[in-house]
Parts: sequence; structure tokens; C-alpha cells
Amino acid sequence: MSEKVSTENQEVKGVDLFAFLRDFLHSLKRMWPLVALITAAAVAFAYYRVTTTYTPRYVADATVSVELVNGGTYANRNTAEQMGLIFPYILTSGALSDVIASDLGTRSVPGTISAKNIKGTNLLTISATASKAETAYNILQSVLKNYPEVAQYVVGQAELTVIDESGIPQDTGRTAVIRGSVRNAALIGLAIGLAIVVVRAALSRTVRSESELRDLVNVPCLGTLPVCSRKKRSKNTRMEINILTDNDKGDYVESMRLIRTRLERRMAGGKVLMVTSSVAGEGKSTVSANLAISMALKGKKVILVDCDLRNPSSGKIFHIEESYPGLVAVLKGEATIDEALCEVKHNDESTGLFLMPGADTPSRLVEILGSEEMSRLIEQLKERADVVILDTPPSAVLVDAMILVKHVDAVAYVIMCDYARRRYIFDGIEELTSGGANIAGCILNGGSTHSGRYGYYGSYGKYGYGRYGYSRYGYSRYGYSHYGSYGSKDSKKKD
Repeated sequence: MSEKVSTENQEVKGVDLFAFLRDFLHSLKRMWPLVALITAAAVAFAYYRVTTTYTPRYVADATVSVELVNGGTYANRNTAEQMGLIFPYILTSGALSDVIASDLGTRSVPGTISAKNIKGTNLLTISATASKAETAYNILQSVLKNYPEVAQYVVGQAELTVIDESGIPQDTGRTAVIRGSVRNAALIGLAIGLAIVVVRAALSRTVRSESELRDLVNVPCLGTLPVCSRKKRSKNTRMEINILTDNDKGDYVESMRLIRTRLERRMAGGKVLMVTSSVAGEGKSTVSANLAISMALKGKKVILVDCDLRNPSSGKIFHIEESYPGLVAVLKGEATIDEALCEVKHNDESTGLFLMPGADTPSRLVEILGSEEMSRLIEQLKERADVVILDTPPSAVLVDAMILVKHVDAVAYVIMCDYARRRYIFDGIEELTSGGANIAGCILNGGSTHSGRYGYYGSYGKYGYGRYGYSRYGYSRYGYSHYGSYGSKDSKKKD
């Protein structure tokens, strides 16, 4: 029996900066379209906002020389510096504003005024800003006319000589404002996108290679099944692999043979094998079916039992359209084993593989898996076949696999590459080992380049949502509350 997974070690690994950086880069590789979309949306929104709400600002300015009446060059330079320094105070006092407003015939100055001394000279730059070009120009002319009169009380009598003047200004700030707004929006959008990637990398720690799997759990890896891609005919068509009919899956077939050989060695003569996974959608039913085919092609008589009573899928993998009574009918005494078993043939020839389909039934009937009838059925199947394979629901989500553990000799644990979170893998394996299961090994499904939930190894939804009734908030319609004596994890552990 495999040792329990150490959650303490996982917590230590959880703060590994190199592992986090690796997860971040991997998440960024997968999510860069989302980051680009968020950035583009932020830029588009900023551009629309600034172009529709932008108010033009016209700036009229003039460079003037300041000269004191009967003053020398030093006095003139000192006066210009003083005028540049005291201008804000003069403007705040309202003296200049009142004079300019009166000159323009308005109640207040329809813009803003500023002045700055060119250091080390007697030159002063005066600027007037307003929402209209003519207004800005008129304000500037009024300042040039009235400023010496207001400033004489501070610096004495001075004359302003215009050296350079902008004339009626144009709005040259619009491009700069749009460019700055777009730049800031792009940075904000990029930051939001990267923050999402960081959160995803922190929360969605998955397994992507055999080395990561070995570091994660103290369970041997039986092998890796490569990615097998092909075009779907429609969105509703399930595309499970069947090595009996798919002749172009050489790498997959060879990988399955290797896994079969290692699994047979670890079963040590045992007849009953359970195939399960952490969560739904990891391809355990496809692995079960092809493992059964691989064993049958070796000359063994194999019986594959679909124990997934909520969502049976083995019949679809073998393209069996004829209706068979199924597992539940046998357990309830409504059909015999011979009536429920369907022989899988290839080119009208026997393969030595038989399938007992599941049954799409309410979850209340799942408790029948723990009945005496189930025990007797497995014993009878062992007498009829060399290997009995039980395809069960995910062990980290439902208790079905735990119910059947007492009947099996070994467990093959399927882990989809870059799919289930590590804590789900921990929970699933620990549940089985705590129940006395012999974990023969893990099968890494989908290789190192599989894109996760968008593959075709199963279509249940991420982490078992949907048909299994599991959600992040607990177990709902098809949850533990309908299992009778197996009604909860607590009651299960008490048993």
C-alpha cells in the first residue's frame, strides 16, 4: 500500500519561489490573450473617454523684458526675478484679477495666468490659459497692459517690452493628453491582467509532468499518455479515443502498452482493478476503456464495469447503440449477468473484452454499490474473467470510489496534465489510502502539452461541476446527503 501524501511537504513546496515563477510563466503563456484583451479594453475605454470629454486648453504666452525706470541692468534683472516670484501672491490678492476682469468687461478672469522668470536674465514669460483661443489672447494682452501698474507698489515703476509673442494660440495639448491617458490606461490594464495571472498561478497549482508528480505524491507513476488531437464534427460530439478503431494513435497505443505492463506487474496476480481520478474530466473512462482493450489484445478475458451511475460513458466510447440492462439492473435482480454483458467486437471478431454498462439513474441508487449484491457480483465476474476493471467516479468529489475500495486489488489513479488542482489530487489519493486501497500507480493523461479543460478526454466541466452536482460551495443535488449510510465523509470515516 502506498504511503499517505504529506500535506506538510506540500505546504513547504507551496512557497517555493521557483515553482511559483514556473507556474506564473505557464499561466501567462495560457492567459496572454486575456491579458492582451484587458489591456486593449482599458486603452479603448481611455481613448473614448478622453476624446469625448476633453476640453481644449489654449495657452497664449509672451516673453517680455523688465526694465526699471532710472534703473541699471542689475536692477532690471533683480526686478524681473522679483516679479516672477511675487506674481502668484499678486494674483491671489485679487488686485490683478479685478483689473483684468474690468478691462475685459467680465465678472472674473475667464482663464488662468502665470509668470516665470528666465533665471539670470531680466526676461519674464507670461502665460494665459483659457478654453477659447481668443479669450486666452485677450487675457494675455490685458496682463501686459495692466501688470506693471499693479506691480509698481512692490517693485517700483517698471516697463515691459514684448520680445516674443505667440499670437492667437492653437490647442497643442490635445495630442499630449490623449497620449498620456492611453499610456496610463495601458499600464493599468496590463497590471490588472498580470494580477489575474498571479492569482491564477497561486490558486491553480496543477501537475504537468512526471517529475512534478513524483515531487507531489509518494505514488509511482505508471506512465504518461500523450495528447491525441483530432477535429470534432460538432460541438456536441464526444471525441474519446478507442485504440481498436483509431489506427493513427501509435504513440498512444505504445504508451498504453507500457502502462499495462507496469500495472500487471504491480497488481501481483490480482484480478480486480479500479480506475479513478481526482475530479471529473480527467479522462478516466477513456483510460479505463483503452486499458481494458490493451489487456484483451494480449489474450486476456477482460470485463469492464461502468460504475459511474450518474454519467455512464463507456458505451459511447465503444459506440454501442444497443440498449443493455446495465449494472443497476443486475444488482436489483432485474437482469442476469449474461443479459447485462456486452461483447466488444472488432471487424465482427471477438476481442475477449466484455462491457457491463452503467445506468443513468438518480443518485439515491448509488448506495447500491456498497450492497452485498455488489460483492457477490464482483466475485462472479472474477470467475468469468482474468481481469475485472471498475470505472468509478472521481474520488476527491464523490464517495463512490471509497465504497468499492474493499472489492479491488489495485487502483490506477488518472491525473490529467495541467487540469486538477494539487489539493484535489491530495484529497483523492488520501481518501483512497485511508480506506485501505492499494494505489498501484498514477497515470498522467494528456502529456506535457495538453491544454487542460479544452481537451476531449471528457466533457464534464471543470473540477466536476455540472452532472456530479459538485460546486465550490459544497455538494448539492447529487451530493453526499443522498447516500444513506454513506451520507457524508464523516459517516464514511466512522465506518
